[in-house]
Amino acid sequence: MKKLIIIILFLLTFLEAGSLKREVIIDRYISKDDSEYVLLEKYDLEKEIFKKASIKLHINKELLNSKTYYIKVICDIKSITSSNILYEINSNSNSILFKVDNTLPANIYFNFEYKEAKKLDFKAITLNEFEYKYIIQNEGLLFGLAYGVIFCAFLYNFVIFIYTFQRSFLYYSMMQVSLLIILSSITNLASQSYISDFQQVFIDFFETLCVLLTILFSKEILNTKKYMKKINSILSFLVYINVVDLIAIFIFNKSMLYDYLPRSLVLFILVVAGVIALYKGQKTAGFYISGWIVLFISLMIAEYELVGIDVLYILHIGFPIESLILSFALGYKLKQTVEEKKEKEKILVHQSKLASMGEMINNIAHQWRQPLTHLSFINMDLQIASEDNDLNKKYLIEKLNESNNQIDFMSATIDNFKNFYQPQKKKDFFYVSTAVQNTIDIIKPSLDFSKIEIVFKIEEDKKIKAYENEYSQVVLNFLTNAKDILLERKIEYPKIEVRLEVKNNKSILSVMDNAGGINLQIIDKIFEPYFTTKDKSSGIGLYMSKTIVESHLKGVILVKNYSLGAHFSVEV
Repeated sequence: MKKLIIIILFLLTFLEAGSLKREVIIDRYISKDDSEYVLLEKYDLEKEIFKKASIKLHINKELLNSKTYYIKVICDIKSITSSNILYEINSNSNSILFKVDNTLPANIYFNFEYKEAKKLDFKAITLNEFEYKYIIQNEGLLFGLAYGVIFCAFLYNFVIFIYTFQRSFLYYSMMQVSLLIILSSITNLASQSYISDFQQVFIDFFETLCVLLTILFSKEILNTKKYMKKINSILSFLVYINVVDLIAIFIFNKSMLYDYLPRSLVLFILVVAGVIALYKGQKTAGFYISGWIVLFISLMIAEYELVGIDVLYILHIGFPIESLILSFALGYKLKQTVEEKKEKEKILVHQSKLASMGEMINNIAHQWRQPLTHLSFINMDLQIASEDNDLNKKYLIEKLNESNNQIDFMSATIDNFKNFYQPQKKKDFFYVSTAVQNTIDIIKPSLDFSKIEIVFKIEEDKKIKAYENEYSQVVLNFLTNAKDILLERKIEYPKIEVRLEVKNNKSILSVMDNAGGINLQIIDKIFEPYFTTKDKSSGIGLYMSKTIVESHLKGVILVKNYSLGAHFSVEV
């Protein structure tokens, strides 16, 4: 409780400081002839030109009985001819500084004379002791750090967008560019006596664009369309009115929307959206809320001048902090995306194995059909011989040997299939032709049953170091797809040709069918996950083949049409 009271008192002190600082200079006057002074606000400084000018600052002496302030005057310091006070010159920022206390006169004068008539350069900014001691001396460092942090946040997120094409990274990187433009613009405007129509349009456009990008980013990173329908409707409405305001700025030369609506209110809505997302279990929302709270507080202070620190400094502190926090949030989101991708790949691998195992069971059935039939005939012969009392020892041994041979063949088939799916812990050297032939041996009974001819031509063989089983799985996938399309299209003389050759010291395996080829509209999509033209296919076989070849075998997988059909190739 005591800590809360201390925090509240601290905030109230800053609120009071901000209010008092605005009252140090009561009014600003200008005179062209050093006699008649009129309020500076009555001059159109954008159009008015001066050869000579005298500026009078009317100071609130009562306020200075207990407080000390400093005034920074941004002007053409070389054109100052006289003043009734002493001041220090800061040539780096083309400004002067002087202490304001109860020893100064109530009216402070600055007289200017220009070589040629020109627009007046004059801006008086009140600083408190904290700003004078700790900020004004390091102003350049503060601004440089702010721009550096924001630019790095832009670069970091834009590079990630290029590699991931996730819109959240694009929106956020463009938002950082807008922030950079806004900060540099308001820094320049802070040194001017007036704001031109063009400058007003420019700064309002980028401020509204920044808000628009912030909303779009929030919709994307919180996935409001999927998880928060009501919040999504509100944010979509805000997107719409901000787009309208961007157009209106060029018509009315200023933002019509934010003349009536505080930008901080939009940030408050986004903070609420983040709280709801966090409540619904989105872990990244914690970073998101922190970043938007920093931005919300910064805008609140800027819009209502709540504390005794200049708005320019507040924004140069608040915006970079928000950039750092939200960059961490997006980094965390990227990590989640990578983990989700890994999980999806695991599921795809599992589904691919299940699909392949189903195909294997079908191949085993074809492998076993003949020996089972043979065993059935042996049993039938034994039964007939027994019924005819013709079952002698020699005949029995002959049939038992014949039966054992068929059982051994079936057992060997099981071993072949088991070895085919046995996971390999390390890469081994093997001849490509061996892996291909093993695969052909597995699927050949199925092809024979479907009356599909397969031809394997070895022009040149090569020994490679890789995972033999994975290579065989890729070949099996090619052969299975070729078999399926040949049967689907009911080709009269179906044929699969497998050719092995070596070019540029690389093994090139080609699998070609005579099924007429792949539709050109889909040929670029066949390696995408879940893409299929079959009714009962998972659409992951070719995707997994591509993953195996490119990631595990460090090779290239290609597909094209030739005169008779499709031509798949693997280069390792």
